[in-house]
Order: sequence, then structure tokens, then C-alpha cells
Amino acid sequence: MASMTGEMATPTRAETIDAWPAPWRGWLLVGLLALASIVSQFDRTVINLMVEPIKAEFGLNDTAFGALQSVAFGIFYVLACIPLGRMADNHSRKNLIAICLFFWSIFACASGLARSYAILFLTRIGVAVGEASLTPAGLSMLADHFPPEKLGRPVSGFLMSAPMGQGLAFIGGGSLLTMLAGSSLIHGGMLDGFAPWQAAFLIVGAPGLLLVPLFLLCREPARRGAQEHALPPPERALPAREVVSLVGERWRALVPMFIGFAMVLLVAYSVTIWAPALFQRSYGWDPARIGLGFGLALIIAGTAGVYVAGLLSDRLAARGHRDAPLKVAAGGFAIGGVCGTLAPLMPSGELALALLAATLFFCNMPFPCAATSLQLIVPNRARAQVSAIYVTFTTLVGLSVGPTVIGLMTDYVFRDPADIRYSMSVVIGTAAPIMVVMLLLAMPAYRRFRGE
Repeated sequence: MASMTGEMATPTRAETIDAWPAPWRGWLLVGLLALASIVSQFDRTVINLMVEPIKAEFGLNDTAFGALQSVAFGIFYVLACIPLGRMADNHSRKNLIAICLFFWSIFACASGLARSYAILFLTRIGVAVGEASLTPAGLSMLADHFPPEKLGRPVSGFLMSAPMGQGLAFIGGGSLLTMLAGSSLIHGGMLDGFAPWQAAFLIVGAPGLLLVPLFLLCREPARRGAQEHALPPPERALPAREVVSLVGERWRALVPMFIGFAMVLLVAYSVTIWAPALFQRSYGWDPARIGLGFGLALIIAGTAGVYVAGLLSDRLAARGHRDAPLKVAAGGFAIGGVCGTLAPLMPSGELALALLAATLFFCNMPFPCAATSLQLIVPNRARAQVSAIYVTFTTLVGLSVGPTVIGLMTDYVFRDPADIRYSMSVVIGTAAPIMVVMLLLAMPAYRRFRGE
């Protein structure tokens, strides 16, 4: 990363190819990216504790509420994620993150000002700018700070922030909603007239603005990577048709990887979006109890799964396993799928939470593996764009299929809000085997590309 001088260094070509930055610079970057990710996850996750008040405010069913987290985010990914990835490959990545961080924080605050479902829907589209910009640009920067055989743990350090941010959102959001319900802030104070859920949005969106100057003060890392000799010089953008050609050349690895990792997002979004409703409807838990229990599970089990996956992936890679990330991802998700299928069917909230914690551990293992595996088979000047294609596809499938199908099944198949447990079990139990099969299909081609 940078010294906080505000000046962006211009590395020489020799530095770009030969000299890796000092490790401490890379780990500073990991920390800053992680903070931004925590803010992003907090902004997009806290709404999951507001299912019932938002449904009551706007007269929604489960399908309409699910669209706030699925269709709204999907629209932004379709329109903007790949163009943002192209910008990250051809322009300053740290400036791109800073600009997007500013806008998604503003939209998070604006969610609290919504007076109709349509306006709330539009603000959630704006919040989607977080992951759409941060993940491709951040992964590309990390790949320019760490050698390939040491990339797993830094990527894990960055991506551990996702379950950390989600967990903090559940714990802090649950406590915040409870506090606001009886607070003078909304009863004659500066937020008078706002419902607790609206005031919560205004409060949680603001901290992201504090990180914007830190990214602007960073130094852009030198671009480096395998196959760099085949690419245009850094001052000239890689044509979009060549990015498409690169994906086409590697389709036997990338297509099944994209499908498989989309199943990971499908399960992740299904669990984080609908678990609060599961505990509230099936086990009678209140938001504060849900926030504390599920939030701690996300922070402890979710972050541990991401860290362990990076560690295992690096160790297998050091032993000569060129497909190490895919092996770790498939193995972890197979176990997580079993736990996730059984968790909603448990007779008590405590047993359900225990199995969900195991689900979070194993089902978070593929995230650093997916990110690392893409960086290792894609040339530098196309990394952010291919990552953006990956993020767009996997998020569209994960968000549009998982949470939406759960809402549809609950509304129109089981026809009882309390039966959301069966909808969750069916969706998770279907996604897990698809993911494992897809990664097994990708492994031979992936090993071949890693050998180039």
C-alpha cells in the first residue's frame, strides 16, 4: 500500500516486473480494504433485521421484501459492475474505490428517508455500488502486492471482513433498533418523526464517509503479473474484445467455476437475508436476541472459515497442488451444504443456530478460494474485469435465485410465513451438490491454465 503522502508513485517497468512491495504495505492495504468491506456489509445487511417493520410500513409480502436485496442489487450489477471492473483495470483503483465508497454511503443514509417502496428500492440499488466496485478493484490491488503462492491469506484477510461486517450489522443493528425504539432521538429529538428502522439507516450509513480520504491518500500499486508480456503497455487500455477472448480461451475452467461459486452466493444470501425471519417466526426470538446470536455466529464462525480456507489453500499450493483453491472450496461447501439443509429444520432455535454456525464456517470457505483462483489464471490487465464478470454473474444468480425463490416458495407453495424453514432447507440442499460438481468439472482445465 502506500505511505499516506497523497502522491501516487509512478513505478518503473523494472519495478513492475521484479520488485514486490514490502509485506507491511500489502497488509496495510488488506486492513483498509477490510474496513471498507465491513462498512459495505453493514450498510447492506442491517435491513435484514427490519423485515417485519418494513413489510408493515409499505404493505409488502416476502417476495417484495426479498426484491430489495435481490432484484435491486441485480439491476446495479447488470448495468455497472463490468464497466467498473474495466475502469479498475485501466485507471486508478484506489480513486475508484474512494468515489464509490462515498456514493454507497450516501445511498445507505438515503434509505432512511424513503417514504415509499419505490424510493426505498432505488436507494438499495445505490447501496449495491459497494461490493460491485470494492471487490474487483481490491482483489486486483492485492494481486499486485503479494506473490501468487502467498496470496491466499491476504485475500482471506480482506474477505474475512464480509462475515465480520454482517455479524456486526446483526449485533449492532439489533441493539440500535431496540435503543431507538425508546430513544429521545426519535421522540422529540433531531430524528423526530422517523421510525426506528429509518433512523437506523441514517446512522449506519455515515461512517463510510470517514474512509474516503484514506483511500484518496493511498499510493496506487504497480501492476504486475503473469503473461504481462502479451498485453498492451500500461498506458494503453486492454480492448474489451481481448478480455472477452481471454474468457473464451479459459471457458472450460471459468464457466463451471462461475456456476459453482454462484451457488455459494446463493446460499450465503439466502441465509443472511432470511435467517432473522426464520428465528423470529419459527422460534419466537426478538431482534436483539437474533442480532446477538446470529451476529456472533457470523463473526466467529464466518471469519474463521474464510481464514482457514486461505491457510489451507496456501499450504496445498506450497505442496504442488495447482488446483488448491478449488479443492478447499469444494470440500468445505460439501460439508456446509449438509449443515445448512438441516439447520432450519431443528426443533429449537439453539440447535438451529449451532448448525447455522457450522454452515457459516464451511460455506464461507469458498470465498477466498474463488477470489484467489481467478487472480491466478487471469492476466493483470484483465483481472478486475474478469472479477467484475464473476461478481456480476454470481451475485445475479445468488441474489435473484436464492432469496427470491425462498420468498416465492413461502408465499405461494407452503403458504405460511412460519414455513420459511422448509423453503430455506430446499434451496440450500439443492445448491450445495451443484456447486461441488461444477468445481470438480473445472479442476482439470484450471490445473492446465495454472501451469502456463
